[in-house]
Amino acid sequence: MVSLFKKSKRLEPIIEERKAVFDDENQKLVAVRQKKIAVISAMKEKQREYIQGVERLNSERGSSDRLLLGALEMGLDSVKANWMKLYQAVLECEKEEEFQFNVMSNAHRNLESIKHLKQKYELELVKEGNRKDQIATDELALRRFTHP
Repeated sequence: MVSLFKKSKRLEPIIEERKAVFDDENQKLVAVRQKKIAVISAMKEKQREYIQGVERLNSERGSSDRLLLGALEMGLDSVKANWMKLYQAVLECEKEEEFQFNVMSNAHRNLESIKHLKQKYELELVKEGNRKDQIATDELALRRFTHP
């Protein structure tokens, strides 16, 4: 019985450590997701700039004065290149997010396994206590029955 109690108590620092690891990994996942949201936001801004540039380029093509046509096309190419870099960054963020999610899930599984083990020890401790109480009660009843 003491052994089960000691085992249960020995698990407490391990649970605390694994909880800290889980919380740390969870915070890393939150940071990765925030980074991804920021990159997506920047990508949407570049997309808006590109659409505006295309509209301006189309209006320039429709006019008789086409002096800015080359500069607008080069500007659009630059905006498109920046958009593609941001798109690649989003893909990288998604890979990083998936990796971090797996790391966090692993930390969660480790934490839950130790918690389950502690619960198992505590349940065994209660069963052992109940068993000893039953034995003591049986002995008391037996003594009363044999010595009225």
